Amino acid sequence: MSGETSTLNGYLLWQAANLWQKKIRGVLAPFGVTPVQFLLLSGLHEIGPLDGKPVKQAALARHCNCDAMMTSQVLRALEKGGLIRRTAHKTDGRANAVAITASGRGVVNRAAGPIADADAGFHNVLRLHSAEFGDALRLLCGKRPRRRVKAIRG
Repeated sequence: MSGETSTLNGYLLWQAANLWQKKIRGVLAPFGVTPVQFLLLSGLHEIGPLDGKPVKQAALARHCNCDAMMTSQVLRALEKGGLIRRTAHKTDGRANAVAITASGRGVVNRAAGPIADADAGFHNVLRLHSAEFGDALRLLCGKRPRRRVKAIRG
């Protein structure tokens, strides 16, 4: 792409995200899951079930910052693959409860290391600026940075 559009930060961020997703898709292919499936599996592995209480599908979507409708579709595929179980929520008749299966837990545990290595390798080009980049992304997402970010003076 030529012209001014190719220099816009948003366009560059989108382009970098596409390259990162391609790398992560390649890492996840042997495990039989997509990046968004891995995100939801990992999120479910992190939060559920807390204190023996089932995890609502909507709570998982919020935890992973995913659209509820997309989450439902992805969970349907994970259920077909035997990586999660969905049941009617015991106390909320309108909600689905989701639980990770032993197979799903195995995928998360086996893929976590290769994903972390691929992510670190992708961002290695930033060298010492990787932490600052992460903080800048957190700010763009409306989250607090993990540490103080230097003010930019213009």
